[in-house]
Amino acid sequence: MPVKIVIVGDTHARDFKDLPNEMIDAIQEADRVIHVGDYISKNVIDGFIALKGQAFEGVCGNADPQEIRKIVPTKKIIEISGIRIGITHPIIGGPSEKSRKRALAVFKEDNVEIIIYGHTHDSEINKLDDLLLINPGKGYIEGNSFGPPASIALLSIGEEVKVDIIKLRS
Repeated sequence: MPVKIVIVGDTHARDFKDLPNEMIDAIQEADRVIHVGDYISKNVIDGFIALKGQAFEGVCGNADPQEIRKIVPTKKIIEISGIRIGITHPIIGGPSEKSRKRALAVFKEDNVEIIIYGHTHDSEINKLDDLLLINPGKGYIEGNSFGPPASIALLSIGEEVKVDIIKLRS
């Protein structure tokens, strides 16, 4: 059976209950959840940990307060079904291309097969040779339509590695 992982990031919420219902439903159905930082409040990271326990993995983002930085690191490498995954949230922003290059630089010596990163609020999936790069986008729904839509990434690791971006509506 493949391992089903929900990847979220840049939730920018003050309270866990403010997160999109679709995201919470997907996390409850998944085997694991990975958060790429910018929770903004300890209440939000506590909610993810309460929901998934040991099946939660995360890093802190540039907008996270010190109390979150004490719980999760800025860089993490995990292994799922023999696949090495690097997780980060580039501290310095800029266009998606710059954030992607910064994420690549963080893991240049680590022999990972997947890099998961946040910060840009724009979801994307890129393949560079044998390396898969995933940015889940932003995990909150705005009251206006000026920014990119809220989204999560669904990663499945089994005989094959598959990833999709899901736009959130609620």
